[in-house]
Amino acid sequence: MRYYLALLCLLFFNQTFSQDVQQVEVIKNDKQVEELLDELGDSEMKLDVIDLLTQPALNIGYEKINDSYSSYGADIFFNFNENNASRSWSEKFSLNPFYRFYFLNKTDFGGEGYFAEVFIKFSNIEYNKNTYFNNSSSGEPYMTSEEIKAWDIAPGVGIGRKWVNKKGWTFEYMLGLGRYIFAGSENDDVPNGGSVSHYRPEASFKGGISIGKRF
Repeated sequence: MRYYLALLCLLFFNQTFSQDVQQVEVIKNDKQVEELLDELGDSEMKLDVIDLLTQPALNIGYEKINDSYSSYGADIFFNFNENNASRSWSEKFSLNPFYRFYFLNKTDFGGEGYFAEVFIKFSNIEYNKNTYFNNSSSGEPYMTSEEIKAWDIAPGVGIGRKWVNKKGWTFEYMLGLGRYIFAGSENDDVPNGGSVSHYRPEASFKGGISIGKRF
């Protein structure tokens, strides 16, 4: 009788552990995401480390998390480099408001994952302008050069990726491209068959690698 009971217990044990184990997947809804977002904060300050390391420049950004799917904010760029980056071109200051749409990896914290961004740059720029003239009396050409300081506006779009840890520290990269509205052509006609030459680009780049903190 003892052997029958032991055999019965063994069969019951095997039957219990041979059953399929059902996986339970916990899906966080928007309310849970908002609760986690409240714990970390919906504001973020960040610093672009590429501008800081590659040149004497400072790029500080602020981002406000609107919800799990979007955010808005602005970047401020200060260029302390006295050497022009591209022959005779330099962007000294820019203010860059933006709006972001997060998608795919809108995970636990909101404002995280892949994003698309629309922005507009208000830039203070400096560049050298060379004007070439034909001397009608001597027939020999001559040139004048002047430094131009101006403001311009460049709307644009970009894409990027952001990570957030449970302490609220963030890491992101972003690449974007805009177009200056008031940029003229490189060569403009001047009287007496002369021409104007400068190296002011029509496109504007926005991007970098940033480290930030939620609060």
